[in-house]
Amino acid sequence: MKRPRVFYGWWVVAAGIGISALASMLFHYGFSAFFIPWRERFGWSRALLGGVIGMSRLEGGLVAPVAGWFIDRYGPRRMMLLGMGMMGLGFLALSQVQSLLMLYVVFLALLAAGSSFGTNRPVQVATANWFVRRRGRAMGLLGAGSGLGGSVVFLFALLISSIGWENGAIVAGFVIWSVGLPLALVIRHKPEQMGLLPDGDWLPAQERIAPVAGAEGDGPPTSVIDAAPEEANDDEGPASPTLHGPRRFWMRDPRPELELTLWQALRTQAFWLMAITYATWAAMPGITTVHIAPFLAEELELDYVVALGALSFFVAASVVGRIGFGFVADYLNVKLLLAALFIAQGIGIFLFSEVRTLAQVPLYVVVFAVPYGGTIPMRSVLQGHFFGRRAFGTIGGFLQFVDLPATVAAPIWVGYLADTMPGGYRLGFKIIAGIMVIAATSVLMARRPRPPLPSDQPPALLRRKRGT
Repeated sequence: MKRPRVFYGWWVVAAGIGISALASMLFHYGFSAFFIPWRERFGWSRALLGGVIGMSRLEGGLVAPVAGWFIDRYGPRRMMLLGMGMMGLGFLALSQVQSLLMLYVVFLALLAAGSSFGTNRPVQVATANWFVRRRGRAMGLLGAGSGLGGSVVFLFALLISSIGWENGAIVAGFVIWSVGLPLALVIRHKPEQMGLLPDGDWLPAQERIAPVAGAEGDGPPTSVIDAAPEEANDDEGPASPTLHGPRRFWMRDPRPELELTLWQALRTQAFWLMAITYATWAAMPGITTVHIAPFLAEELELDYVVALGALSFFVAASVVGRIGFGFVADYLNVKLLLAALFIAQGIGIFLFSEVRTLAQVPLYVVVFAVPYGGTIPMRSVLQGHFFGRRAFGTIGGFLQFVDLPATVAAPIWVGYLADTMPGGYRLGFKIIAGIMVIAATSVLMARRPRPPLPSDQPPALLRRKRGT
């Protein structure tokens, strides 16, 4: 078998960048493009519109464990074709919305559910399986796709302002189908299914693995990179030897990843501290996608398109952090890096809450956006660092389930503060800045699992129910 000139994992990343950009522009950040037109047309409150995002994230968290299992079991590509098909239909239905109840139904039943199965999660699972040593940069580039999509959301806003939000929704649906579905066909689940190894590693012919039958089947990783879990150790102990000398506390642990099942992961300290970390941080994405543009529009009395332009600039600035810190994560202790990013992000949103003039916006946006962007790829990097590739989708889904309280509540209560008190947006942003300390502390306390690993059997209660 001839070694390919371009490792196929990078084609997976390239397709993932396109899919992430599309979902970000039209769905995740695209919601802000509909926010102000809906308020002007129907008079819906900020809290009720924030509730759409909150409830969609509730649904995403509830669906996440199931979606993760399906992705691990049947492969990302099949789930993406299903999910993006649902999203295209959802945008067409969105163009017919005339009531808040109908908006909630369409958004939750088609758009949010379709996104859970069809966009970021399956792409991240595939990328995590194709890369181990270079996972940081791969995830950073993948996160840049979301950033690039969000950075041009003002173009979507211009389209909506010129042809109306109803026609804009129809255009979004057909774009999802015509661009997203072909890109999904490029995605493959694991390199072993094509006779390859993660990161593009190459073995002599006599040691090379055979392609796994079935392009999207499941099965444990067979890469030699993951073949020696018994050698893995904790990454917080004294400096340990590497190929190039002693490892310092700030350096990345080069030892092979452990391959944990869901039940093993659930029995580790690392899982629950990682869950607390991201349950705390989960307030941040909700308020950035929903409330940044309305905050600037109302506090600084900006035009609708100008406010969306500021949001686009925020997401564009975050791309620097997504790519830059993604590359850095391949060389540094990811826990220390992530804790520093949480603290910097808290400082950034605190300063952003104090913006008073349009001239201050660019600087405060950059200070907030760069560490925010750097945090995006770290979740997958940290999860792989702790639990490996074997059940990446399922474990990630259960971690997202724990995010639910902050994910659901943050867009609603920040909107409620803005509805009911002067300076409500500013107060809400400051509270979220403060809780970033909890996220930083939790991630620093997490320790990488090491042998002997916990049992991979379900709890005794579940085993008894299966036996009855």
